[in-house]
Amino acid sequence: MRQLLSEVLAHPQVSAAVATTRVAVDEAIGHRALRAHGPTLALESSLRGARASAAADGVDITVEFLRSGNVRLDHPGRPIVQAALRLAQEVPVVENIWRRSPVQALARLHVVAAADDEVLRAAPDAAAVGRPRDAQSAQLLQALAQWIATDSTTPAIVMAAIAHGQIAAEQPFGTRDALVARAVERLVVRTRGLDPRGICITETGHALIGRTAYQQALAEFRTGTVQATVDWVVHCAESISAGAREIVAVADALIAD
Repeated sequence: MRQLLSEVLAHPQVSAAVATTRVAVDEAIGHRALRAHGPTLALESSLRGARASAAADGVDITVEFLRSGNVRLDHPGRPIVQAALRLAQEVPVVENIWRRSPVQALARLHVVAAADDEVLRAAPDAAAVGRPRDAQSAQLLQALAQWIATDSTTPAIVMAAIAHGQIAAEQPFGTRDALVARAVERLVVRTRGLDPRGICITETGHALIGRTAYQQALAEFRTGTVQATVDWVVHCAESISAGAREIVAVADALIAD
């Protein structure tokens, strides 16, 4: 991991992506609309992030439809949409836990994501909710949590991308892992100081490329090669940039009204 990370950080594509994304995020978090509409923009980011995260899992509904609350009980994508919404609401709540114990926060996020998973909760070992599915998965989460807790030099964008990729690709919980992974990406960006108010919609780009391309990118990331990791980090950086531009457009509209 250390050697791979060193090579990824030294790659010019990563350096360029990190720099470009920082500019986009700085524009978003410095927008003058935040002075009067900060809470509104944070809520809008959360809602749009949930919509994009659900879309990355194949449930693509409009933000207007989601805002209306009219997702029917019999809608086939309702469980994913509801899980994405719960996670979006949980990110700011779990922030302090994440700072103290990332592994505990990861468990909490999975409990939230799987709250309505009847199959999982009906299993003989219902306590498995919030716990890794096997010893190898437990080791992965412990190593990831240790890295996040002790590494103070890796840029937030790179850390968020790798944390997202590892959880989504390796599926340590066995259910709703990708939803948890995208929540973790937002959490890292928030707690590492890049976007402390959680304004940017980090999930935007994952929805924009479509579920098939997203899954292919994850499959490549799972190979563990330097170039595959670089490509994944660049994609995640572009996703954050797209989310920053999206919230800037929302902020501009608020001022214009």
